Amino acid sequence: MTWHGQINRTIWELQKFVENEPTNQRFRRELLRAHFLQHFEFDKAFHVSRDDRSFLFLQDGESPACLMIHGAQGTPAELRELGNFLYQRGFSVYCPRLSRIDTKERMVSWESWMTQSETALETVMTYSRNVYVVGTSLGGTIGLLLGRTKGLKGLVLLAPAIYARRSIRTRLYEIGRLVTPTLFYRFAGWKGEVIKAMDYTRKKIKRISCPTLALQAADDQQLSHRGIKFVRRHCRARSSESSILPRGSHTLTRGEAKEDVFKRVHEFLEKQSERHAKNPED
Repeated sequence: MTWHGQINRTIWELQKFVENEPTNQRFRRELLRAHFLQHFEFDKAFHVSRDDRSFLFLQDGESPACLMIHGAQGTPAELRELGNFLYQRGFSVYCPRLSRIDTKERMVSWESWMTQSETALETVMTYSRNVYVVGTSLGGTIGLLLGRTKGLKGLVLLAPAIYARRSIRTRLYEIGRLVTPTLFYRFAGWKGEVIKAMDYTRKKIKRISCPTLALQAADDQQLSHRGIKFVRRHCRARSSESSILPRGSHTLTRGEAKEDVFKRVHEFLEKQSERHAKNPED
C-alpha cells in the first residue's frame, strides 16, 4: 500500500473512532494530524520546498484553532510566521498548501480550492469547538465563503480579493470578458479563476454573521480598497473590525506593517476566544 493509501486508511479509522467517542481529545487531535500528514507527504513527494509546504502547529491540550488559507500566488510560507506567532500564544494552527495545478500539470479551478478548504475546516472543527479562519488575498475570499459555516467563531481577512485595483491591465481584462468571455477565460489561466472567485463572492455574500477582522494596506498595488468597504457593509457582528493601514503592501504578513498586523490579529482572536469561553453556545 502506498503512503497515500496508508494515510487515507488511517484517516478513515480515526474518523470512526471520533464518531464513536466524540469527546476523546486524543482521537480528534490525531485526526487533524493525519489530514496534515496527507498534505505534507504530498508536498514532499512533489519536491515542494520546506518553507512552502503545509504546516501544523498543534498544542498539547484543548485549544482554540485557526485554519489559515494562503493567497492565489502564494504558499503557506506567507502565513508561517503569523501561524507561529499565534501558536506561541496558545492557538493551534493549520495551513494546507493549495496548488494551482494538479498531479497531471493541469490547472485546477478556484472551486477546487474551495472544496479543499471546506474539507480542512471540517477537520479543524472536529478538533476544536473554537475555530477561526485566517485568509490572505484569495484565501480571504474563500474565508468569506467559509464564514457561512455554522459554528465558526470568527474570520480574519488580510487584503481579501474582492475587487481588483483599477489599472490599464484590469480594464483590458474587463473588456476582454465582455467581448469574448469564453476566449478570455481560456487564455487568462489562473488569473481568470481568481476573477471568477471574486465575482462569485460579490454575488453570494449578502451578510457576514460571524465576527470579522478585515485589514488592508493603503499601498496595496493589487487590490482595491472597495473590498474592505464591501466587508464593512455586509458585517452584522458588533465585534467586527476593519482598517486600512498606512503601509504594508499586498502581503500584509511580510510588509512594513507585519508587527502591527500580527498584534491586531492576535488581539482580535484572543477577544473572540474569551467571548466564546464565557458563552460556548454563542
